[in-house]
Amino acid sequence: MQADADARWQEAERFSAAGQDARADPIYRSLLGVREHAPWAHLRLAVAALRAGDAQASEAHALGAFGGAWADPELLELVAKLLLRTGCVREALACAEALLRLDAPTSALAEVGKMLSDHMLPEAALPLLQRAMAKGLSRAPMVQYLVGLNLLYAGRHAEALEALEASLRGNPDLAPAHWALAKLADAPTRAARIDRLRAALDRIPPDAQDAPLLGYALFHELDRAGDTAAAWPLLEQAMRRRRAQVRYDESAQDALFDAAARALELPEASANEPLHDGGAQPLFVVGMPRTGTTVIEQHLCARTDAASAGELRDLALQLRRVTGRAGPPHFDAQQLAIDAGQARELGARYLERSRWRAQGHALYLDKWPENYLAIGLILAALPAARVVWVRRDPMDACFSNLKEWFAASYFYSYDMGEVARHCARFERLHALARSRAGARVACIGYEDFARAPEATIERAIDALGIPRRAAAPSAPQGTIATASAAQAREAVSTRHIGAWRRYAQPLAPLRAELERLGLAAGESRA
Repeated sequence: MQADADARWQEAERFSAAGQDARADPIYRSLLGVREHAPWAHLRLAVAALRAGDAQASEAHALGAFGGAWADPELLELVAKLLLRTGCVREALACAEALLRLDAPTSALAEVGKMLSDHMLPEAALPLLQRAMAKGLSRAPMVQYLVGLNLLYAGRHAEALEALEASLRGNPDLAPAHWALAKLADAPTRAARIDRLRAALDRIPPDAQDAPLLGYALFHELDRAGDTAAAWPLLEQAMRRRRAQVRYDESAQDALFDAAARALELPEASANEPLHDGGAQPLFVVGMPRTGTTVIEQHLCARTDAASAGELRDLALQLRRVTGRAGPPHFDAQQLAIDAGQARELGARYLERSRWRAQGHALYLDKWPENYLAIGLILAALPAARVVWVRRDPMDACFSNLKEWFAASYFYSYDMGEVARHCARFERLHALARSRAGARVACIGYEDFARAPEATIERAIDALGIPRRAAAPSAPQGTIATASAAQAREAVSTRHIGAWRRYAQPLAPLRAELERLGLAAGESRA
C-alpha cells in the first residue's frame, strides 16, 4: 500500500514539474487520505489553485496542509508562506511558532522571518530572524537589515541603528538599509551617511534596480540636513528612474475609483444583522499614505478601548476569497462589484480572520490606507464598523507621496501629474462617501489634528460613539509597523504643515495640475 502511494506521489510530481496540473491534481487528491503524503498533496493543490486563480480552493488546501505540517520544518516554511498569501495570518503565525520549537534550518527561519517582516508582523519576524543569526547567519547583511527594520518597527531605535549599520558593513550598497537609516533622525552621523550614499550611487549603474531607492534615501538625508538645493535634483532623478521601473495605468485607476463610487450604492448593513453581535469590531483609519494616518491611528488607540492591528490586508484578501479571484492584496474594479449578499459574506469572513487581533478590547484598528477604496463595502458588510477618514492639504499630501519609496504599491507616486490626478480622485470619492455614509464615518483634517490633537481626536470619538479607554497612555505604545514608524513616535507638531513650500519652485507643475483639477494648497479641509 505504501509503495503504491509513493509511486503515485512520484507520478504526480512529474506531471506538476512539467506544468501539467490537470493530470497531477487527481493523483494528489487520491493521496489526501494517506497520512504521509496528505499535507504535501494539499500544498501542491493549493499552489495549483493559486495559479488557476481559485482563491477558495487555494485557502482550503492551504488549511489542509496546515493541519499536518507540525513535524517537518521544510513543510512548515512552505505552508506558512502559502497561508500568508491566502490571508490565513493566524495559522501562519502558528507555523512560525512551530518552527521555533523545532531544530529548523537557518534557511527556513530566515525565509519565514522575511515574509513575516514583509507582512509587517515584527513580533513574529524578529525571533525567527534572530534565531537564524544565532545558527550561522550573524554576518548575513540582508538578515541583519531585516532585524534592524523590525527593531525600528518595535521602537527599539538604538538597536535598530546598530543592526542596520552592521548590514552596511557587510554590503555597503544594500539600498533598503540605507533607506531605513534615512528614516532615523540621527543627526550626528548624517554627514557620514550622506557621503556613504553618494559613494554607493557612484558605484552602481544608473539603470540598476536599487538606484532609485538609493536616490530616495540620499534625498531624505539632504532634506533633513536642510540642503534643499542638492536634495531636489536627486528626488527628481529617483522619481524618474522609479517611474521607468513600474507599470501604472491611469485608465485602470479611473475604473477602480468608479467602482468604489458605485459600491457606495450598496445598502448599509443593518444593526440587526447577526454580525452586530457585541463582539470586537473594527475601526478603519483610511487616507492617502503619508498623510498622518499612522499618528492619528496611534492617538485613537491611546484614547479608545482599541488594539492597534496595523496595516491589515485582510479586507482585500477576504474579498478575493468571496469573489473567488486569487491575486495580490489590492483592490481592483472587478472585485468591488459585489452584491449585498456577497457583502454580508465578506463581513463574516473579515471578522472571522481578523477579530483575534482585538486581544480582549472592544475595537481593533485596521490602518491599511487603501481601504478607502472599499468604503462602500465596509458600510455594507460590517454593521458595527466605524471609519476615520484622514485628509491633508493637497500639496502636502502629494509631496509626501512623491518623496516616499513605496515598494509594491502606490505607483502613481512617481510623477507629479499622476499623483495630482490620484489626489483628485481621492477627494471626489471622499466627497461622495461623506454625502452618503452618515454617522459611521468621521473625517479628520491632518492640519486640525496637528494644531489641536486631543480636541480633534475627541471630536472623532464623540462623532463615532466608540468606547474610550479608562486611562490614556501619554505616547504611542508598542509596535508601529509602517513607513511612519519613526515619525509617529515623535511629538505632534505643526512643523510638517506646508512642508512642500521648501520646494515651491520645482513643485510648480504639481500645483498647476492640482489647480486645474480644482484643488489648491490650503483648500482641503475635513
